[in-house]
Amino acid sequence: MVAPAFTWEHIEAMRPQIRATVNRLLDEMIERGCSQPVDLVDTFALPIPSQIMYSILGVPVEDVELLNHTNAVRTNGSSTAAAAADANDELLQYLGRLVDKRVERAEDDLISKLVGEQLKPGIIDRLDAVQMSFLLLVAGNATLANMIALGVVTLLEHPGQLEDLKRDPSLAKPFVDELCRYHTSSALATRRVAKQDITLRGQIIKAGEGIIASNQSANRDGDVFPDPDKFDLHRTRGAGEGLGIGVLPRGAKY
Repeated sequence: MVAPAFTWEHIEAMRPQIRATVNRLLDEMIERGCSQPVDLVDTFALPIPSQIMYSILGVPVEDVELLNHTNAVRTNGSSTAAAAADANDELLQYLGRLVDKRVERAEDDLISKLVGEQLKPGIIDRLDAVQMSFLLLVAGNATLANMIALGVVTLLEHPGQLEDLKRDPSLAKPFVDELCRYHTSSALATRRVAKQDITLRGQIIKAGEGIIASNQSANRDGDVFPDPDKFDLHRTRGAGEGLGIGVLPRGAKY
């Protein structure tokens, strides 16, 4: 239902907007940093995914700061359970009002598309539209914000590779590929059932037994990525390895 908003073609069409957002936030961060230290997460890593996702959903610009604050309370480990629950409810209520507004008047945004193509024809109900919008809003922030911050830290920990990247910007893609492999910001635990008896790393798994496979461990599989605990943006990748995310150990059949 929402996949068309995240196709390669659609994101490429958004590139000028994304680039303008990044450049503006960089300029603001540099200006602030001339007189005082700045918080990379608050001033750069978090606003990028937030503002772009809010734009896709159709959140009015004047509400962005409020939603950022509310979402921060919801996810901040130092918030009380009651405060986090209240922030969660506040976000749901806000998105509910936004869905209602789009029912009355459609805009050129993803929530309007959900309302027009799915809610009004009765394919989904109002709660579905609100929950889907909520998931996109909150899930679209954390992973990218974390990876931006981790990317900066990782480059500072590997100054030689930082200099390589500065000299050759074409290394940006392999850098991101390696960063995704090395840190794996989405800790998915994939559940599967064996279709036949297999032996995996000396452990017998019988047909019909369930297992939980961690995608993080796949990204540190030494059979696929030599010296897997080393960060190396120059890493040579074989056919089909891609980001490494979701690679299964060799010999496993599910």
